[in-house]
Amino acid sequence: MLKHLRLTNIVLIEMTEISFSPGFNVLSGESGSGKSAILNALNLIAGERSDVSIVRRGAEKGIVEAVFDIDILMAIPKFLEEAGIDHEIGNELLVRREIFISGKSRAFINNQAVQVGFLKKLSEFLFEVVGQHANQKLLSLDYHQQTLDLFGNLQDDAATFYNCWNEESAVRRELERLTSSEAQRLRDSEVCRMEIEELEEANLKDGEEETLFAEYSLLSNADDLVQKVSEINRILNGDKIAVLSHLSRQKLLFDQLVEMDPALKETATSYQNALLELQEVAHTLRIYENRIESNPAKILQLNERLSLINRLKRKFGTSINEIHAYLKATKEKLFSLENADANIELLQSKLKMLEEQCNAHSESLTNKRIKIAKELEISVVQHLRVLNMPKVEFIIKISPQKRCRIGDDKIEFFLIPNVGEHCVSLRECASGGELSRIMLALQALLAGKEQIPTLVFDEVDANIGGETAGVVGEKLLEIGAKHQVLCITHFPQVAKLAKHHLQIFKQEIDGRTVTHVKSLDKETRKKELARMLGKS
Repeated sequence: MLKHLRLTNIVLIEMTEISFSPGFNVLSGESGSGKSAILNALNLIAGERSDVSIVRRGAEKGIVEAVFDIDILMAIPKFLEEAGIDHEIGNELLVRREIFISGKSRAFINNQAVQVGFLKKLSEFLFEVVGQHANQKLLSLDYHQQTLDLFGNLQDDAATFYNCWNEESAVRRELERLTSSEAQRLRDSEVCRMEIEELEEANLKDGEEETLFAEYSLLSNADDLVQKVSEINRILNGDKIAVLSHLSRQKLLFDQLVEMDPALKETATSYQNALLELQEVAHTLRIYENRIESNPAKILQLNERLSLINRLKRKFGTSINEIHAYLKATKEKLFSLENADANIELLQSKLKMLEEQCNAHSESLTNKRIKIAKELEISVVQHLRVLNMPKVEFIIKISPQKRCRIGDDKIEFFLIPNVGEHCVSLRECASGGELSRIMLALQALLAGKEQIPTLVFDEVDANIGGETAGVVGEKLLEIGAKHQVLCITHFPQVAKLAKHHLQIFKQEIDGRTVTHVKSLDKETRKKELARMLGKS
C-alpha cells in the first residue's frame, strides 16, 4: 500500500509529506485548494508524461516521492530483480520523480535511475486510479472480458485456454512453414548438400592452420636460414677461423695452470664446460643445416592449403572450430529438410490433438462465462439501483468471434438506463456520471479479487446527489475493507465514513500562496465536515 507521499515544489505545494493509512482514506478541501496536485503526483509516480507547468513558480525542479509497503506483493521483488534493481525483501519501496523547468524528467526506484516508462509497468502492481477520466477503460472490450473473468474466478481457465491456443498457433505456424514452399525446401536441401560436400572434402583438422603456417614460414625462409647457420658453422669449425680448434688448444694451457696453482681448478672446469656447450651447439647446427630444404613445390602446396582454409573461414566461420560447428548444424538442417514429410505428419497429428483440446477449453470457458455473466448482471444492477439508478438494466452480451488469445467470445457490456429505452453499448451512450457509478459498482464487486493493493478514486462521486453520495461512501468503505482506498471528494456524506481524513487547504505566506495537507483529528474533522456541509 501507499504509506507516504512527499511533494516538493509541485504547483502550490512548497513541501509537504502526506501519510496514508490502510483502509478508507479521504482527501477533502475547497475548490482550487490543490487536490489536483495530489492526483498529478500519483500520475507522475505511475509514469505519466510530465508537464513543466506543475513545477512551482521560482523553483528549478519539482519532486514527487512515494513510499510503498510491498510486503504482500510477492511479484514485485522478482520484477525488480529481473530489471536489475536492488531491493531487499521486507524493505519499503521508494519511487521518485523529478521534473525540471527545462523539460527534463528523471525517475528513480530505490535511488537507482530508471526509464520513466518502467514506472508504468511497476505502477500496475501498486495502485490504480479510478476516476471520470480513468473510467474510459470501461469503454474497452478487453476490460469487459477481464472484469467478467475476474468476477467469476476464471483466470485459470482463461490461462489454460491461452496456453493451449498459443501452442496450437506455434505448431500451425511451423506446419505452414514446412508445407508452404516445397520448391524452397528442395533448394535449401541442395545448398546444404553442396556445403557439406565442400567442407567434408576439405577435411579440416583442429590445429592444422597453425602447423601449416609454421611449416610454410620455415620453407619460405630456407635460403636465409642456410646462409646464417653456415656462417656460424664456418666460424666455429671453418678452415680459416676455427674457434673450437683454437679454444681446444687453450684447454692444455689451463691444465698446466692448474698444475702450477690448484686454485684455478674451478675456473678450468668452467672453461671446459663452456667448450663442451659450444661443441654441442656446433653439432646441432650441422644437423639443422643438413635438414634445411629448399622446396618450391611444397611451398606452393602449403600456400594452396592455407588459401583454402582462409576461403572457408570467410564463408563458414572465423576459425576451424566454428567451421566444424557450421558443418554439424548444416547436417542437422539437411536431416530436418529431408525428413520434413515425417515432421509434417507428426505436426499434423499434434495440431489435431491441440485443436481438440483448444475446442474443449474454449467451449468450457464460454459456458462458464455465460453462467457468470448472468450473476454479474444481477449483482451490478443491485449496486446501481442503490446508487440512485433505480430503473437501470445492465446486460452482458457474449457473442461468437474469430478465435483469439481470449477465446471465442466477444464480451460487451450494455446498459438500459431507463424503462422503455433501447439497450445500448457502454461504448456509445454512457455519461460520465453513469460510468463513475458503474465503475464503483464493479470495484465493489471485484474487491479482494484484484491484486492491486491501492485504489485511488478521483471524485468518483461527481454528478450525483447528496443522498447517493452516502451510498457511494458506503461502497468505498466496503472496498476499503479489502484494499487501501484513497478518495478525493466534495461530499461530507462520503468523507465522514473514512477511517482517515486529510484536509487540503491553502494559505498566503509572504505574498505567495502555499498549499498544505494535514491529517485531521476528531475535532478538526468535525469542523471540516461542517465546512463541507456549508455550515461554516
